[in-house]
Amino acid sequence: MKRKNRFRRDNKRRRTDKAAIFFLGALFLLSIGTWVSGAFNLDPFNDTPLYLHEGALRFQDFSPTLDQIEGERYVSRFENGVTASYTLNTTVQHSVKSYFEKYDVPYGAFVAIAPKTGKVLALVDHSSREPGVKDLFLRATYPAASLFKVVTAAAVVEKKGIAPDTSIPYRGNFNRLKPAYWRDNPRKDKLKMSLSDAFAQSNNVIFAKVATRWLDTSTLISFGMNFHFNRPIPFELPVEVSRIEMDETESSLAKTAAGFGAVGLSPLHAALLGSAIANKGVMMAPCMVDFVKNSAGKKIYECVPKPLNTVVSRETAAILREMMGLTVKKGTVQNIFRRRKLDRSLRKIKIGGKTGSLRGKNPRGRYSWFVGMAPLEDPEIVVAAMVVNDPLWRIVAAQAAKEGLGAYFKSQHEIKKEVAQK
Repeated sequence: MKRKNRFRRDNKRRRTDKAAIFFLGALFLLSIGTWVSGAFNLDPFNDTPLYLHEGALRFQDFSPTLDQIEGERYVSRFENGVTASYTLNTTVQHSVKSYFEKYDVPYGAFVAIAPKTGKVLALVDHSSREPGVKDLFLRATYPAASLFKVVTAAAVVEKKGIAPDTSIPYRGNFNRLKPAYWRDNPRKDKLKMSLSDAFAQSNNVIFAKVATRWLDTSTLISFGMNFHFNRPIPFELPVEVSRIEMDETESSLAKTAAGFGAVGLSPLHAALLGSAIANKGVMMAPCMVDFVKNSAGKKIYECVPKPLNTVVSRETAAILREMMGLTVKKGTVQNIFRRRKLDRSLRKIKIGGKTGSLRGKNPRGRYSWFVGMAPLEDPEIVVAAMVVNDPLWRIVAAQAAKEGLGAYFKSQHEIKKEVAQK
């Protein structure tokens, strides 16, 4: 009887031990599973100023200092071992920065973009008037001036089918603008200029006439929005929205179309405007972080080219590129881009562009703009330069743009040379 009770006690103890082992095993597996799940779900950008927004990288309270270079790339290393590598071209960045500093510009900003991918190749700013100011290329307090003629030309070519060789009569000094000039008067309009030549020469009167003759306020605003005015631009850093403010009056339409309207523009946006034309009418979303690696050297993010908007048709984009080619060949910057004045790296490359010039208040001064692309037949780089001068003129934007273009093609030549030697 005692043996039987002992057997029962031993059997009960065994069942209790098994239950305890099973419970402890389940608890162990649960904790392992929780740890593994947490490890896989852990935000790889923890303890960095980086985060993902709709699949794209963003900075939070952070602006790259661009003081670390590894393997010809600017990088930012964070305390947790994460490394961000930038798309910026170190040669272009350094050359334009030095150029602004050499001429001690009151305010200067320069942006370069690869139009087919949206990858930013340079982001430069400088101010002798406000040495501590940063990110001038993201501000949209600058008047767009005659760069807005690109939007006007796109609207009349695409919407109204106006050919670039269409001859338009006008009168008066085309650098000035007043109602008596933009209103048709067959008796007094004795001068003539084609739309493409008016674009190249930045003829304010003809562009005011073009708008009042063939466009209306809603159409011009609509095309402006195609070019991403009045709309946010997605980017790692916050970009001010470029605003168009118009009313329904003839005066507002004429002045805005010619570049005298209340239109703000950031240098980054100006580069995107040119990029859409260079990329057959498609504006790509900009990015400045090429990829990010974790502490183990594994890529945890990479910039993937993404279309932002189809701005105009391929045919209209081709026409606009030709018109921009005329600006450099025989227009407002022909003296700056004369072959004999070009860096050797640019002499065989066809360049197109558009200028703008206007007085502004924030910051106060005389604004000079240039948006350019090269090679014009199949652009691989688009640049936007802005310089504010007053009262002493040092350099204009086109000269800074030429410096940036020269640096870019020189760097590309060196890369090709190195590859050929291997």
